[in-house]
Parts: sequence; C-alpha cells; structure tokens
Amino acid sequence: MGKIDYQGTENQGEILLTVKEVAVIIEETPNIVRNWMKELKSYIPLQKNESGYNVFNQEALERLKLIKQLHRERNYSIKQIEHYFATDGATFIPTPTKETGEILAEELRGLHEEIKDLREYDQRQEEFNKALFAKLQEQQTYLDKKLDKRDQDLMHLIRDTQETKKMIAATQQKKWWNFWSR
Repeated sequence: MGKIDYQGTENQGEILLTVKEVAVIIEETPNIVRNWMKELKSYIPLQKNESGYNVFNQEALERLKLIKQLHRERNYSIKQIEHYFATDGATFIPTPTKETGEILAEELRGLHEEIKDLREYDQRQEEFNKALFAKLQEQQTYLDKKLDKRDQDLMHLIRDTQETKKMIAATQQKKWWNFWSR
C-alpha cells in the first residue's frame, strides 16, 4: 500500500484519524470499521472532533488493528473478541459441544425408541383388532342364528296360515254343498 495522506486533525501534538483514514490504514472498509465501533464501542477509545465526528488516536488505531487480527486471522467472532477484551486478553475457550457423531447417535437412539414404541402400539392395535374381529364374528353368528330362527318361525306361520285358509275354504265349501244338497 502506498503512502497515505492523513487529513486528520492534530490535537495537542496527537494525530486524530477519521473512519475512512483508519479503514485505509487497516485495509478494511469504512462500514466494517463502523460495525466494529458499534459492536465493540466500550473497547475502542473514541474521541469526537469539533464537528462531532468520531476520530481515532494511536491507541484506538492499535485496538482496531488487534480487532482485525483477532477477527480475520484467528477467526474470532465479535462475541469472542468482546470476551478477549473483557478478560484482558484471555483466549476465549468455547464450551465443548457434542460432536456430530454424538448428536446423530442421540437422534438415532431417539428414533429407535420411537420405532420401538410404534411397534408396541402396532402390536397392541393388532391384538385389539383381533379381539374386535372375534367379537364381530360372534355377533354375526348370533345374528345369523336369530335370523334363521325368525325365518323358520315365519315359514311355520306361513304354512299354518295356508293350512288354516285351506281348512276355512274346505269348511265353507262343505257348507255350500250342504246348502245345495238339501
């Protein structure tokens, strides 16, 4: 990178840089510098110039260089950088998380339990279905017997009715013959 023409103001012998100037020095965009200022404002010493804009002194510039190093070279997240500054440089050690294999094994165990529960449910459902089918067959047999008995009773009634009609007809015919025979 070439020589940078600083347009920053001088405050009691101290050079103060604007966001754009700091962005050029640390080779980041002004938007990234502004984002770091917003997210890590309590760890970046900022000053305001006469116009009310944020300006950076040498200490703030060094802090931004460190933020860039942590973020770009060590792949720290903003939260990890915040922890780094809050603990005076203690390296952020994330709490161990489960390995992918462990997570998958737990999920498989859960699925295995669900399948086991479903098999038990299916078995109970099958037993229920068999008992219901047996009960329905029993009811069907009962109804068939009742219908057969009803049919037999109806047949007897029909025969009895026909015999009664024949007897009545024979009796009337006999009376009729007797009337004409006199």
